[in-house]
Amino acid sequence: MDYIKFSEHMLRKVRERQQELSQALASGNAQDYSHYVRVVGEISGLNFAEQEIVNLHSKMEEIND
Repeated sequence: MDYIKFSEHMLRKVRERQQELSQALASGNAQDYSHYVRVVGEISGLNFAEQEIVNLHSKMEEIND
């Protein structure tokens, strides 16, 4: 069961960071274009990580059942 708690924790952290970055961009906090590109890249990476965690979490639940 610990792996399910771990995946839930990681998913929560990823989503929190996505929200922080999205709010920063929406508020116009990008210092310049290169900063904007870096933040968008980080959001993209977090989206990928989120999907992978969700997929893994689903597989772990299926195995547990």
